[in-house]
Amino acid sequence: MEFFQLHHPLNATVLCDCKGCEQVADYLEVGDHSHEDRLCASHTDSKTHSSRLLTRKPSPDLPFRSRPAAWTVGGTPAPSAL
Repeated sequence: MEFFQLHHPLNATVLCDCKGCEQVADYLEVGDHSHEDRLCASHTDSKTHSSRLLTRKPSPDLPFRSRPAAWTVGGTPAPSAL
């Protein structure tokens, strides 16, 4: 299994793939046969903090759960997709 820091799109927050979990996914786990899971810190098997892992975008063919990004920069809303 390989572990990566999950790359988030600018206009969405990616949620953990575990059923019933509403935490932000920070880890991308790539298992056998290129199976990908987007997981939060509570559900990952990684022993390394996500900030120390290489960043990788998940496969664009796999759907993910998300919600609109809620952060602001200097009091202005997050930018829309560029």
